[in-house]
Amino acid sequence: MGMQKGHYGKYTGNAKWSMDHAHTRVTKGNYKATERDDAAHIDYLKRDILYDDHHGHSDEKMTADEKHISKLAGDMKYDKKHHGSAAHLHDEFTRKNNIDHK
Repeated sequence: MGMQKGHYGKYTGNAKWSMDHAHTRVTKGNYKATERDDAAHIDYLKRDILYDDHHGHSDEKMTADEKHISKLAGDMKYDKKHHGSAAHLHDEFTRKNNIDHK
């Protein structure tokens, strides 16, 4: 199966060529695309919660969506810390090692 480019920034669910989307390894090279995909996924889940609320769907389903949003937000925070911009990583390094650039 060949690698196909997905639609970044617009969540459409797991594509057929993305069999294991939840376990895709985030790297410095795909960090921005992953960040856009997660943000779009969160937006989709928020809209789904509003739809469920307005149409009388189960609280259990809405709670599951809210937990999923929380997990995605935690993943985004972790990814930003470990794969974010070089400036952010440099600032963290200098802070940890008490380096003063005066």
